[in-house]
Amino acid sequence: MSPGTESWTQLGGKAANQALAAAPSVRSVLAACVGTDLEGRQAEQTLAHRGVESWLQRSARFPTGSSVALIEASGENVGVILPGSNADLAAGPITELFGTELPTLLVCQWETAAETLETLLTQARARGVVTLMNAAPWHDAYRFLLPLADHVVVNAVEAAGWTGTDPQARLPLLPLDHPSVVVTLGAGGVLHYQHGELTADLPAPVVQARSTHGAGDHFVGVLAAQLALGQPLEHALVQAGASAAEFVQVIHKSPLLSSTSSEPVS
Repeated sequence: MSPGTESWTQLGGKAANQALAAAPSVRSVLAACVGTDLEGRQAEQTLAHRGVESWLQRSARFPTGSSVALIEASGENVGVILPGSNADLAAGPITELFGTELPTLLVCQWETAAETLETLLTQARARGVVTLMNAAPWHDAYRFLLPLADHVVVNAVEAAGWTGTDPQARLPLLPLDHPSVVVTLGAGGVLHYQHGELTADLPAPVVQARSTHGAGDHFVGVLAAQLALGQPLEHALVQAGASAAEFVQVIHKSPLLSSTSSEPVS
């Protein structure tokens, strides 16, 4: 064990990170649940300041979700998630908004209750909305959600949880029963599988990483924005990879103290 050298707090949560990454390119709306605490109010203010519109529900039961990340000198990180108010996100108010303001693309993550995600993904598909699911953090109990999304994004750990195989072996075939799975490998690049067949193997730009914390979320947000703009998937993957490579070269510190996450709609 060695002593830390620095600490800070910032806005986070997978969905918030992804919505922020998408905001410079498209209209980005975050549907989330926060607590009635100071952290929830500050999250809303910071999101608005950085160009993300918020459809926020508020939980009286739980505080705003948060996480702790430890970053090594190499830039690699490990995090612990405290879901908090994410557990109370309800699908109903979001699907009601679908009736008046249909999004181009829906992005969701696994930090929200499975039944809420099932409703949102089913309603989006019924309305012809393209869906992108970041199957993170990985939960075996959420597997039934995978077929409901048009595209699934997983990292190496999540892909191994799904298939039982290390994707860094870059096998031409993986047991992925899904039409479109993106596997991010950090410095190892990005793979795309269609119905389990490797169809794209894209290298990552060579950079000096200062912090990989949030890089996967940034990749997903930029990918979502590019797809929402009508770009072909392979072009969107290249753009997202290049943007994530720029992202890891900077330690991102924002003036907010906590984290929030759930469903960004771009």
